[in-house]
Amino acid sequence: MTALLTITNLKKHFPIRKGFFGRQVGAVRALDGVNLTIEAGETLGLVGESGCGKSTLGRVVLRLLPATEGQVHFEDTNVLTADNKTLKKLRRDLQIVFQNPYASLDPRMNVFDIVAEPLLVHRKLSKQDLQARVFELLDLVGLNKDMAYRYPHQFSGGQRQRIGIARALALHPRLIVADEPVSALDVSVQAQILNLLLDLKKEFKLTYLFIAHNLDVIRYISDRIAVMYLGKLVELGKSEEVYKRPLHPYTKALISAAPVPDPNFDRSKRIVLQGDLPSPANPPPGCTFHTRCPMAEERCKVEEPPLREIQPGRFSACHFAEKLL
Repeated sequence: MTALLTITNLKKHFPIRKGFFGRQVGAVRALDGVNLTIEAGETLGLVGESGCGKSTLGRVVLRLLPATEGQVHFEDTNVLTADNKTLKKLRRDLQIVFQNPYASLDPRMNVFDIVAEPLLVHRKLSKQDLQARVFELLDLVGLNKDMAYRYPHQFSGGQRQRIGIARALALHPRLIVADEPVSALDVSVQAQILNLLLDLKKEFKLTYLFIAHNLDVIRYISDRIAVMYLGKLVELGKSEEVYKRPLHPYTKALISAAPVPDPNFDRSKRIVLQGDLPSPANPPPGCTFHTRCPMAEERCKVEEPPLREIQPGRFSACHFAEKLL
């Protein structure tokens, strides 16, 4: 497999300003040195607590937010330094499905105009061909063409997300960032959208960066899982391997926190993290997880563990990862 997207030392710091003149007094380190590679045709699941930097990563990768430092290469093109002409071409290959289907669609536009908009910007199609393409896209995501002239408020949450997916598919993209696309939907509708995304991946040979905080969803759809904590990657590996044998105590705690549909399950075995999540504006020294980690030792307070390969294809940012094997 070949690398489609390569992220190198990516940082995004949001300035904290105070006073009448807006003097910067600090920064929120939403991303703090992320290194990641996404192979062509795979689904990489990105998981972590709310506020860990998952959505920020997805938006910086697409240059919807400017990066503070680092590089993002789509094949041989640096997305972060591309000029406007090059960036417009990249938009055809890089698309996003937003988290909130209620906020990501313009309420003043009907479905036809929403799905047709990227085609009008990037393609020169006749009126007849444009209509045929829009109807084809609606059919791909399970919507009837009779719905094309309705407005977003006339649809359910699941139907709105299908409209968002149709819009993302309009230009035949190669990489889609799915930013928690099912978190705002009912459980039964979540399954429909996940299966739709899997079917579309097979049909169009898509690559996904799938962002979520639900490990069961990530496990179902992903080939590999990357775990984030306070703007940094702490674990990376194949989906089933990470789920069955996590090599970082934070990943282990996340999996332990997932609800188990068994009334006889012994809940005393759950790993309950102590303390509050540290502020990304003032992360602790050393390993950022040491303030909540049950395995932490003195070394963890002063020495930051690098993300290193523990087994072939398995990476962990923990000094004691070998103990979890």
